[in-house]
Amino acid sequence: MCTSAVEKRRQITRHIRWNLGFAAFCGIFAAVYEHFSFGVYSGAMVFSFAVPLLTGIVLIILRALNRHPGTLVLQLLGCTAATFAAGSIATGVVEIYGTDNPLLKIYPAAGGILLAAAGIAWAVRMQKERA
Repeated sequence: MCTSAVEKRRQITRHIRWNLGFAAFCGIFAAVYEHFSFGVYSGAMVFSFAVPLLTGIVLIILRALNRHPGTLVLQLLGCTAATFAAGSIATGVVEIYGTDNPLLKIYPAAGGILLAAAGIAWAVRMQKERA
């Protein structure tokens, strides 16, 4: 548990760096993969960096407002970004290969569940702070 404001700021900064670094990795991975795919591109692969980038931006805004969402919320948001990005990359790989896989529908569902869990955890935390 974070006890001081400095520790909380350090923790959220660590999550920001992770999300932005992961977004950069996804962008570079997509560029390299599609470079060697003989001119076949996938929108899912190209935009696989978007969710980690948006998560990082949201965390930057929260840090600027001095709002710490809590350790559980930060971890759930990281898992959400990773799930959506992995699903986007997997979908892109399958699309570039030229096939379809019904199991790819699991990624958006799992990401949505994780995002809902993060929202609920944040709401519970806000409720506790008000009480």
